[in-house]
Amino acid sequence: PPAQVLANLKRELLRMCDLVETMFRPLAELYKTGEVDQIKALQAMDAEVNACLSGIRSYVADIPADSFDKEEMKQAREMVEYAIRLETAGDVVDERLAALAASMHKKGVQFSKEGWTEITRMHEVIVANMQLASNVLISDDLESARLLSLEKTEVKRMERDSRKRHLRRLQHGASESFETSDIHLETLRALREFNSHIAAIAYPILY
Repeated sequence: PPAQVLANLKRELLRMCDLVETMFRPLAELYKTGEVDQIKALQAMDAEVNACLSGIRSYVADIPADSFDKEEMKQAREMVEYAIRLETAGDVVDERLAALAASMHKKGVQFSKEGWTEITRMHEVIVANMQLASNVLISDDLESARLLSLEKTEVKRMERDSRKRHLRRLQHGASESFETSDIHLETLRALREFNSHIAAIAYPILY
């Protein structure tokens, strides 16, 4: 029955959310240590996220067209779309953020104190957004979806502010800011993109 199929899809999406959150959570730590084992563990988890997406895609492809009404089919499609977003979010962690952490460690450089505070603050906000996104997924709650959408705007603002402050530190000749400039700006961009993928769960509910 369609209800069962949709429940199964939702359960699998929640598993993807958990995996992506497990990948994303230790990033602040990873930037500090550049642990090779931790980076390898992330890559293994990313492969699992990709496998979840393949499973979801073929599961939905096998639904007989006439067994679902229009609304149920729309829900199933929206879930596949969110699975694609989660898979892309996993790639952002694995291919970009973890790679930036590794390159920082290789170069033996550190963020300025202010720069690091800005990045960890943004990371904390996004971790909270992931919790909110799981909540939206479980409950279809309009209030939570609204909040998630507002938080998306907030993360964009944080990225913009941190970028401006960083450029100001460069102008004032802060040596750490200079050494980590590209990594700082790339990290901000990747964090913002990661958050947009996570926040996409809110759209179908808001519209």
